[in-house]
Amino acid sequence: MMSQLLADQPRIAQIPKTHSYPAGLTAREVEVLRLVAQGLSDAQVAEKLVISPRTVNSHLTSIYNKLGVDSRAAATRFAVEHQLA
Repeated sequence: MMSQLLADQPRIAQIPKTHSYPAGLTAREVEVLRLVAQGLSDAQVAEKLVISPRTVNSHLTSIYNKLGVDSRAAATRFAVEHQLA
């Protein structure tokens, strides 16, 4: 009887596992890094992602800290080496 009640209950969809990125980058940081690696400026990245240039700069600061780099070129190199670009 109890098993029939449980069988009649709707099943909850399983939440897919999130993708993990190198260096603890978030999905949004990877989006920003990919665009930067393509040569886009902060303003162009902001326009493409519909965020402010200040938010792009904030993401880049976080990306640089996580990667231990201090330039766009070094971040781009990381993106290429890790097949993110």
